[in-house]
Amino acid sequence: MNETQIRNEPTERRDDVNADPRKWAEAIQNLHRIIERSEQKLEYFQNRVKQAKFMDRPNQRKVRAAGAQVGAHSAQLEGLRSELYRLERLYSGGIHFRHTTENEIRQIWGWINRPAIRRHLYTARVSFETFLEDWHRWTAQEQTHALAIELRTTRLLIGFVLLQHDEDTVTIRFVVIRPDYRARGYGTDTLVEAAHYAFEQLGAEHITLQVSVDNGPALICFENAGFRYLGYTDTAGQTYTMGIDRSEWEGDAPIDEAVASPRLSTPLGAFFDEEE
Repeated sequence: MNETQIRNEPTERRDDVNADPRKWAEAIQNLHRIIERSEQKLEYFQNRVKQAKFMDRPNQRKVRAAGAQVGAHSAQLEGLRSELYRLERLYSGGIHFRHTTENEIRQIWGWINRPAIRRHLYTARVSFETFLEDWHRWTAQEQTHALAIELRTTRLLIGFVLLQHDEDTVTIRFVVIRPDYRARGYGTDTLVEAAHYAFEQLGAEHITLQVSVDNGPALICFENAGFRYLGYTDTAGQTYTMGIDRSEWEGDAPIDEAVASPRLSTPLGAFFDEEE
């Protein structure tokens, strides 16, 4: 399957649903300890490199060796953390959507009011009373879906997604993941689950979203979930429109590599200047 296509599958779950939870927990704890030791080693070699800057005649061979160790441990840590997040997601059984409840709104409001997050839904700090009023308005509208993002096994609330259903299109208006669960793959899981919800439960033909051009982490997340670049606007701030169709979700219309939307690393001119 083309790497830009979203997969018509539920988010990742444990292969063995009957596995002993204690063994999963022990594996995760062991990996935590390995990561902690690797972080200590990395800090040691980083300090060795820093110390060399204050020496009149540092041993260049030792400096180069310490620098090589910094690179090696940094790469190792990246791999270990990626594996840790994968194990934690498997242990949790993946995510699913459900309707939010009023007693959860204050917690979600706290996540949204962080400045880097808030600007994607509100232009200024919003009071809890205003957010609660908005939530009541969203839940009263048949075409608006204010959904909680929950871990399957522990039922832990880890995020919030707001969907708007108009005719044959579902628009993702907002996604927030609680701070201590970011950069673990749950954002991508949420986009996949949103597509599943839109196509399988709401009967949509298209799912779209808009994202600021400077929101790098979100762009990478949306790309990883299989969303394609559909357009660009700069009227009220530079944004991309991204989306995916039901035919792509179901695999009936695979994307041709030759005409697929460029990845984020491609110069912007490749997206919009056909003459170049």
